[in-house]
Amino acid sequence: MYLSNEKLQLASIVSKWRQRRLMKKRRKIETRRTKKVTSMVDKRLGRWVAAGKYKLNYNSIDEILQELDVTRDELSYFCATRFGKSFLTWRKELRIEEAKHMLLDYPGLPAYRIGQALGISDKSDFRHQFKSATGVTPTEWREKYLKKNLRK
Repeated sequence: MYLSNEKLQLASIVSKWRQRRLMKKRRKIETRRTKKVTSMVDKRLGRWVAAGKYKLNYNSIDEILQELDVTRDELSYFCATRFGKSFLTWRKELRIEEAKHMLLDYPGLPAYRIGQALGISDKSDFRHQFKSATGVTPTEWREKYLKKNLRK
């Protein structure tokens, strides 16, 4: 049985319409699911940061995922959309910002001890991470900003 050209065109239009309608429904469901997951990751990550757990020295990202009770995909998606970077990069920046405060708040404390307090046990690793983020070593940064604060 052959369909006329007009009937084929009509069938094609109906088929495309059904596909678009189905895609809209899927997007709506995905959007609701994404919002739910994003909210959940946001709350858990917020509690994790508030508890200072970003300072701990974990053996692997899997330990962090287990503690947060999220999947790698959920955490990756959240960090990419919220922060525009990977989780590990975000955590490193969080640690560096904390290190900056500690360098000024505790001027007599050696920089490597601050690194240890922030979960970076190797002093050369701390120095490297700090310098890659700020352009100067922790000691140079401290001296520069302590001098600035004394001038005020």
